[in-house]
Amino acid sequence: MNRGTLQRIPTPTAVLVALPEVTADACNEVLADAGVKVLRVGSVAAAAERIPVTMPQIVVVSTLMVAADLEVVIDRCVAVGSELLKLDPDTSPAATAALIRTAARNALIKALAGI
Repeated sequence: MNRGTLQRIPTPTAVLVALPEVTADACNEVLADAGVKVLRVGSVAAAAERIPVTMPQIVVVSTLMVAADLEVVIDRCVAVGSELLKLDPDTSPAATAALIRTAARNALIKALAGI
């Protein structure tokens, strides 16, 4: 019996870490429109567990995140090669959407290149 190897199809993924609901909804909309799978996690502890498993291309946090929590997220991002996006709540929605769109485009390129 010949069992063929299943080819892994890269799925660009983003993890939203402890973002306010309004910000998370805006991110989700832009990322989903770009074809990026979105995983929302409500805490840094949950993100620390899920980032190594899901190996996302993008991890999104708020600039208001506590420094100790940010260090944990940065460590996980470095470990899996994720781009860390820090969103400032004072940035306009249009500028935030443009930043997320650019990150999504980069994630798609990264996923297709197998990086």
